[in-house]
Amino acid sequence: MSRVLIVLGVCVLLMAMPAYMAVPMHEAKRLKTTFVSTAESCFSAVNDTPPDWANGNFSGVWGLNLLGRPLPPAGWVAGYYSNMGVGRFVGVFAEFNATNVTGYLGGLFFGPFMVGIVGNITTGNSTYFVGLGRHNETHFYWRLMGIIGPTYYMYGKYSRFEE
Repeated sequence: MSRVLIVLGVCVLLMAMPAYMAVPMHEAKRLKTTFVSTAESCFSAVNDTPPDWANGNFSGVWGLNLLGRPLPPAGWVAGYYSNMGVGRFVGVFAEFNATNVTGYLGGLFFGPFMVGIVGNITTGNSTYFVGLGRHNETHFYWRLMGIIGPTYYMYGKYSRFEE
């Protein structure tokens, strides 16, 4: 039963990709601007006030997958999410030796699936991605596959805010 649901979910995700990519360019630029400004404020607010929509925060590491095997972590990732089941997220990341944030990511969760945008703050380049992962009450692991570029992973901890 679970295999059928997974196959069905992947099929729905693949069928929805053309519609997702058919976003008009002015809308895509608005989304990119929103994610960049939110990601920059997210990094400055990691120890301050979170966005109104956020139910929790996450932090961890990221790295590259080479032929399906994760390489050692290359940097850190941190951000906010609204719900780990079905919700949205925004975050920033950088290499371990970087002094400033170098990238941003944001998008939506749909159970084990993730769709969104990832970009480089310094160059302004960005691409859409899909992800597949799992999470429990405290930890997460995601594989991110962009339209162009390598396959990434990120894992770490997340926690809900006190209400």
